[in-house]
Amino acid sequence: MEGGRQARIIGGYGALVEFLTAECRNHGVAVHLGSAVSAIEASNGRGLARCANGDAHEYDAVVLTVPLPLLKEIVLPPAKRERAAAAADIGFGNVIKILLRFETRWWVDKRMDLTDLTFLLSDARIPVWWTQHPTDLPVFTGWFGGPQTEAMASLREHELIEAGLASLAEIFGFDPKQLTRNLVAARAINWAHDPLAGGAYSYATPPTRAAQAVLSRIDGGEVFFSGEALYRGRDMGTVEAALASGLETARTLLG
Repeated sequence: MEGGRQARIIGGYGALVEFLTAECRNHGVAVHLGSAVSAIEASNGRGLARCANGDAHEYDAVVLTVPLPLLKEIVLPPAKRERAAAAADIGFGNVIKILLRFETRWWVDKRMDLTDLTFLLSDARIPVWWTQHPTDLPVFTGWFGGPQTEAMASLREHELIEAGLASLAEIFGFDPKQLTRNLVAARAINWAHDPLAGGAYSYATPPTRAAQAVLSRIDGGEVFFSGEALYRGRDMGTVEAALASGLETARTLLG
């Protein structure tokens, strides 16, 4: 079990997305929901973004920020497709995430020294858990990542929830039925099954830096690649990496 100072956005990442969306709209940006891009066409400095729902939008420049598995599903101009092939040299993994909301913070009732419990690392089937500390919400989030998720790929949501409850019960020495009686709501998400994600996070492989250089190269065209997979800081990242990459790309476009 680990304690420490943690920073969280009140309202979660959804609040961050809503803030950024509002800022964009305040600057005159049109946001089109339900418009997954299926093809990018480019000719003579202008182009057309075609969507799976039949919509089409003209553009002067386009920034592709989709998760790596989705990038290969978008039809691109030949030169851009050749560059996009470098994405195969960037690692991309999966995560299974389980959210359990209870009636009470039973772990505090069991042990008062767990009042400030933040992260919990274990050898259980679902090994990583965290609370909402410093808020007192009775929520535990379970996390399971990497190649090991393949062994649970066929499990349905209720089976993943049961696995999460069993893991917590094992860690705390409870009967799983005790936790089930205290459970108010639960969700389990296998990101590999999300058609708009195809998995979770990027990770570095030996040729990753060279691949990032190819994808980030400015070649005078109107199609740009961006996103967390192209963050070129010391370490790979997730949300903060996506924001940093987006800012770098924006500066390139505006510069």
